[in-house]
Amino acid sequence: MTVRVRFAPSPTGHLHVGGARTAIFNWLFARHNGGTFIIRVEDTDQARSTRESEDMVLEDLRWLDLAWDEGPSDAPDRGGPHAPYRQSERIDVYSAAAQQLLARNVAYRCFCTEEELEAKRKKAEEDGRPPHYDLTCYRLSPQQVSAKLAMWTPFALRFHVPDDGDVTIHDLIRGEVTWKRESLGDFILVRSDGLPTYNFSVVVDDHDMEITHVIRAEEHLTNTHRQVLIYRALQWEIPQFAHVSLILGADRSKLSKRHGATSVSAYAEEGFLPEAMLNFLILLGWSSPDGAEIFTRDFAVEHFSLGRVNAAAAVFDRTKLEWMNGQYIHAMTASALRPLVAKFFDVPWLEEGIEVVKTSVHLLTQFAGALKFVLDYAAPENVDRAFAETLANDLRTNGAPTDETAFKAMVERLKTSTGLKGKNLFMPLRLVITGSDHGPELVRAIPLLQHASESDARVLSPLARVERCIR
Repeated sequence: MTVRVRFAPSPTGHLHVGGARTAIFNWLFARHNGGTFIIRVEDTDQARSTRESEDMVLEDLRWLDLAWDEGPSDAPDRGGPHAPYRQSERIDVYSAAAQQLLARNVAYRCFCTEEELEAKRKKAEEDGRPPHYDLTCYRLSPQQVSAKLAMWTPFALRFHVPDDGDVTIHDLIRGEVTWKRESLGDFILVRSDGLPTYNFSVVVDDHDMEITHVIRAEEHLTNTHRQVLIYRALQWEIPQFAHVSLILGADRSKLSKRHGATSVSAYAEEGFLPEAMLNFLILLGWSSPDGAEIFTRDFAVEHFSLGRVNAAAAVFDRTKLEWMNGQYIHAMTASALRPLVAKFFDVPWLEEGIEVVKTSVHLLTQFAGALKFVLDYAAPENVDRAFAETLANDLRTNGAPTDETAFKAMVERLKTSTGLKGKNLFMPLRLVITGSDHGPELVRAIPLLQHASESDARVLSPLARVERCIR
């Protein structure tokens, strides 16, 4: 059997991190098993779905480098044999399946209005009964149905839950899950406007696209009962299901905007790397066989299995994400980081600046703050004037050090001329040169300042900074 999985986003905004985690698990499962990863756009919610949102979701997937094998044909990089891949373009496919269900007498036309249905729900609640449909239209005679159709009475298509409507599945993450027939009432397949409901369209699409494994969020678990009944009624093979746990915020409530950013694009704008985000999201539910927390994409593909996905909810720990992002930044070369940092902060001396401060940052956007000392200098108050004059004379005579050897030689000369050493030497030296009592190592900061001043008129050289202190 060739594994075929799909990620089916609703295009109502940017990709949520929970959806991204589901997409990643589908992608990993496909790649690990040599299978096919499909993008299918569930855009039948006409009030909320937009093509602009679809483009944003696809761009977020590209940012994570989750290349799909089949998908919307006018997305420039895909297409496929099971097109179209948008539900809004598959209405004829759903209509044909609906006709099959009508012909088999497992679906029927429901002419009840919204007002009538609401009244039935209220009556059921008053009587202490489940708010299931009361089968009014299921009991209509063929003649009554024909009469209503002749009058062009609007109708929805409703599925009749059979007497043997119990369903048991073996969820690949949660084990055996059972639903009793009594938990359902007859449910809508096609609305009166002709659009299919989620539970109907997803079954038709998954069958038509030969999906073998449905890996999706836990919140869809309750839909599985209805979907399996539709599969049975159409005598279609039922795929294997795997329901991934929820992602919770630090307070263990469902992750939402009140916990901070929740979309992939928001984290990209904050300066996170796609590799770090991918690594982090994989670990929200899956555990590496060797316990590693930092691993490559290829490692994840090689070792991924649904058997290592935890059924318990995962907590989104932003602190850990920032730490992980920092590990990726620290491991990258300055030349590789330069184009990424330049999107947020760009100067002629950027690559050298990155090399000096990269171990102190965790986000791409933090480089601007870490390198602020290069562009912005204010002479500190209470400077030891004698020390500053000695340093200025040394810089005028020998020039600013531009490498480690020259820096060490300058330090030795200052020790001799001032009698200072250790922190008594380095603290005033740092304060005069950078204007701050903390920052990157001076052995790297001073050469950076000298080189930057030669290519960027906004940057004061080390000597110019010291001279400001003694004016």
